[in-house]
Amino acid sequence: MSFVPGLVCWIEVSSSDPAGSRDFYAGLFGWTYQIDPDPRRGHYTTALRAGLPVAGLAGIPVQAEQPVAWRLYLASANIMHTAEVFTGWGGQVLYGPADAPGQGSVLIGADPTGGVIGFWEPGPPWIFHTTDPGSLIWAELNTWDGARADEFYANLFGYHQHQIGDGRYVDYTSWSRGGPTMLARLQMNEGWAPGIPAHWMLHFAVDPQTGTDAAVNRVLELGGRVDIYPYDTELGRIARVADPFGATFALIDPTTRVVPPPTSIADQVGYLGN
Repeated sequence: MSFVPGLVCWIEVSSSDPAGSRDFYAGLFGWTYQIDPDPRRGHYTTALRAGLPVAGLAGIPVQAEQPVAWRLYLASANIMHTAEVFTGWGGQVLYGPADAPGQGSVLIGADPTGGVIGFWEPGPPWIFHTTDPGSLIWAELNTWDGARADEFYANLFGYHQHQIGDGRYVDYTSWSRGGPTMLARLQMNEGWAPGIPAHWMLHFAVDPQTGTDAAVNRVLELGGRVDIYPYDTELGRIARVADPFGATFALIDPTTRVVPPPTSIADQVGYLGN
């Protein structure tokens, strides 16, 4: 992929049981793995789908107080400059900027609404495969302050933002900056359980021949859980699930869409955690 600042460039999941996570995602998506032999990189695991890199898997350092979660990384042309702009507009740096041996430089921070996000300035040529079954197709920031999130990320990367909800019952904006649109922001509302922090929800494409419903059943068979059972949207048929170690994500069959959007979407997307 070409490296365009502000576009999605990588995703990774943390785990308290890396071997268990590898088994889960291999069973769900058919992933295979390459484990880096270099201990300086923590034996980092790269997940492959059809031989192409689609994600990273990492353990949780014993001293780290962080939840098991999926993390999104956006491309940066200059990680030091990104850090300056990020904090200048109200973000909080949680880690870095720091060198990742042989891979470039990384930064992790919390935006002003609380959403944790990563940035990556590449070292060597980069390959990250998306949109096909078993890979990332959509990344959505769920936040209690949608307007502030829109402003912050527009200032950070100059995203073009488009309201694709009704702006009232469903306040949902898509963000684009050259290339395919893969980013969006959803305003959480009173339908959501109180206390849920802002977070990124990563959506993985499922094989249309399998479908979202069968993929959800497979999640359960592999020891995961379902937070929201499949529902139809204009983006596709979506379900929200979690792996056996607590990392949440979404499944989507983008070939099964409804047009126009159903009026029930506001209730459906707000059900998480209730």
